Amino acid sequence: MSIKRLLLTLCVCTITNLHAAANNTELKTISDIHSAYKNNSTTAEQLTRTYIDRINALNPKYNAVISIEPTAIEQAKQLDALFKAGKWAGPLHGIAVLLKDNIETTGTLPTTAGSLALKNNITNKDAFVVKQLRQAGAIILGKANLSEWANFRSSYSSSGWSAIGGQTHNAHDVTRNPCGSSSGSAVAVALNFAPIALGTETDGSITCPASVNGVYAIKPSMGQVSRAGVVPLSSSQDSVGPMAHSLKDALAVLSVIQGEDPNDVSTLNVNRKLDSIAPKPSLRIGALPASKFTVETQKLYAKQLQALKDAGHTVVNVEVKDDLSTLYVDEYAILLYDFKAEINHYLSQTPTQVTVKSLDDLIAFNTANKKQEMLYFEQDILQQANAVDLSEKQQYQKTKARYQALANRAISNLYRNNKLDIVIAPTVSPAWKTDLINGDNFKGSSSSLPAIAGTTHITLPVGKVSHLPVGLSVIANQNAEAAAYAYAAIIDNVLGIKKPE
Repeated sequence: MSIKRLLLTLCVCTITNLHAAANNTELKTISDIHSAYKNNSTTAEQLTRTYIDRINALNPKYNAVISIEPTAIEQAKQLDALFKAGKWAGPLHGIAVLLKDNIETTGTLPTTAGSLALKNNITNKDAFVVKQLRQAGAIILGKANLSEWANFRSSYSSSGWSAIGGQTHNAHDVTRNPCGSSSGSAVAVALNFAPIALGTETDGSITCPASVNGVYAIKPSMGQVSRAGVVPLSSSQDSVGPMAHSLKDALAVLSVIQGEDPNDVSTLNVNRKLDSIAPKPSLRIGALPASKFTVETQKLYAKQLQALKDAGHTVVNVEVKDDLSTLYVDEYAILLYDFKAEINHYLSQTPTQVTVKSLDDLIAFNTANKKQEMLYFEQDILQQANAVDLSEKQQYQKTKARYQALANRAISNLYRNNKLDIVIAPTVSPAWKTDLINGDNFKGSSSSLPAIAGTTHITLPVGKVSHLPVGLSVIANQNAEAAAYAYAAIIDNVLGIKKPE
């Protein structure tokens, strides 16, 4: 071959590859990706390479991803071979998924929770949700950054910062905070580092980052999804949920990762139907007040409520009438107790190469590594948790029963007293400027009641204040997950941003 012809061939190949990469970055939903596979416009291997290239190019600016799974390309090749043989692996065939780095996986990647203390925490075990993803044909692409220890280390932390991954930056404005603790997961989906990511939430850690980064997310109800294989914060409230470019995709992933698991007793005897509610032409929607959110968020919310009315739905202004004065104090007490008990157990089971085996050890480790671990904020929450007397089990059970009953009653009363189909509210105000010295600056949140009550909480990307996304929360009643899924879809059809950004 002549040099001229070789150069021409290389040029054509390069242009073809650039076009393929450009086309691949436009593939954001499961259905679009599957269509591209089936019409042979791309392969799982090509698409996975595109994600990895995109991460390598953009991640230094955003710090959304901690690590890429070394076997990701091989996973993709195996799925391509399966498809070539006329077989389909499952509903997530060839769909790349990023995992918050408190979710365990087989292989060589550690599960760090963002902490240097767990940099060698290679458990070589798949969490229950990861097993479910693999069985459905998903590609485990890597681990996403997070607020260290799921934002349960310091009372003045900056969401999205970890000693392992640094400060994650908002996908829409790098000077803004990504919210946490599932910050990297939300930013990664928003930047199309992967079409799907998993996050975890104790109170707001899925819904807040999804809202401020403009993606869809579901915080499932308690017992829908197993927490086995996830670094714990509180079994009273912890959940694992999906982030995606559409509600349909988030629900598809939820249907895969949910399931009964004997290693998580909360999942036993739970109803998991996703589609048992017929659509309604007109909903009776309860709109919670927005006075705690920014003024611009309130204005956007008012427009959204009017749009729902114009679409034929009845919108009723509602507010929680129950006395919640003890709720948040009780919540914090439960989280401190749970964290001490559960992190002690988790650390005691880590591989031998992890030297930190207790909360005491962790606090000492952070002190010894202060220049890296406590560069911006310290560990007052860890110290408060460590001071908890775990022998006070009776008081713990009493407090837990009281705060869960109060949250359950508050949500149930909202629905019953106002005869509602569904409850909505702004998820959180737009992202604030990241401040590594003073910490976060939240303006309103809708996460606590569903987090404590253990009900489903969905956030939909429905608009922007200036250039910053604002989500709308859909808060389910007790044992009414299917209704929340169906009615969220109806609301999304009216308000949702139809084309992924």
